[in-house]
Amino acid sequence: MGRKLLLINNTIFYEDEHGLYLNKETGNFFVRLKECGNDVSTFQISQPKTEKDNFANFNIRGRGINVYEVKRRKGRFLPFVKAFFKIQYAIRRHDFVYIFYPGPICQVIAFLCLLYNKPYGIYVRGEEGLTSGISRVLLKKAKVVLTISPDFTNKISLVNSNSFTIRPMIGFVEQDIIMDRAITIKSQINLLYVGRLVLDKGLLELLDATAILIRRGYPVYLNLVGSGKDYMKLQEHVERNLIEDHVRFHGMISDSDQLKEVYLDNDLLILPSYHEGFPRVLYEAMMMHLPIITTFVGSVEFLMKDGLNCSEIKPRDVNSIIEKVELLLNNPTLLQAIADGGTKTIINYLNDKKRDHATQLNDLLMNFI
Repeated sequence: MGRKLLLINNTIFYEDEHGLYLNKETGNFFVRLKECGNDVSTFQISQPKTEKDNFANFNIRGRGINVYEVKRRKGRFLPFVKAFFKIQYAIRRHDFVYIFYPGPICQVIAFLCLLYNKPYGIYVRGEEGLTSGISRVLLKKAKVVLTISPDFTNKISLVNSNSFTIRPMIGFVEQDIIMDRAITIKSQINLLYVGRLVLDKGLLELLDATAILIRRGYPVYLNLVGSGKDYMKLQEHVERNLIEDHVRFHGMISDSDQLKEVYLDNDLLILPSYHEGFPRVLYEAMMMHLPIITTFVGSVEFLMKDGLNCSEIKPRDVNSIIEKVELLLNNPTLLQAIADGGTKTIINYLNDKKRDHATQLNDLLMNFI
């Protein structure tokens, strides 16, 4: 076998009698690294999988990847103690450690790599704590840093010149891009959200905005694609607002062809999130030539431009959502323009990003392992 790589995801795994699960994009990344000729292992704490955890839909068992697993069933303290010792054993047995970032556990693992003089890389997925003193030290000491956004890459390059932006980890490719799509206002207006069903995605505000738009006479219908821990809270909020006939929960859709159909069946994507890195749903919507309304959090502003390829809304602001939906529904020229602008943006963005994340990392590893 080739290099012995230890991959550290920054979200827990989910286990049932059939296997051990993580999200599809990350799972495919692990498998692709193995296909590049590496001996791949991963470490993570796991907990029992429930119905609300169906966003973790990739079974890593039986794929030739060694798993260092610490099971968490009730309390948190004992599993974390076990994990602290198990990760040290795993670090010492591998040639290189690749850490998904941010997260406090990921910081501890990076410090352990420094303690054992083990080369490591960091994959930056979000903005939380990125400018802290601890993060600056860990990023500076990393052999390589890959990020989801040129904005993150430019900032990190100030402390580590071996910083690069990955190709988006999405299920669509250039051949899927919808080059021409007429955006027309129909008798039924379909609004779309794709992502985890958690409150910090701004979903209560989105539901409140939908209810007000309905009361103002707009024939809007909201489609929520995804799953998450706050599904029941959101369902109860729908019922309190008496909008059950206008809101549909589709659950998790992982099949790329089905997801394309969802984008094509809707008229407007809305992402009212409080914080992000750069959400893959924006890439997907631009590829599907779908108009976008989004908050400018994380590194979103680096690629998205208000009035050119999207319409900006403020986080935690119901009125902002209503204002921008009304603006676009009453201005079909602008609606079409931001859809066209989004597709032009994603074509240009992908033009110099032909290698997938795993291939890019594998090529970089040749420089120091």
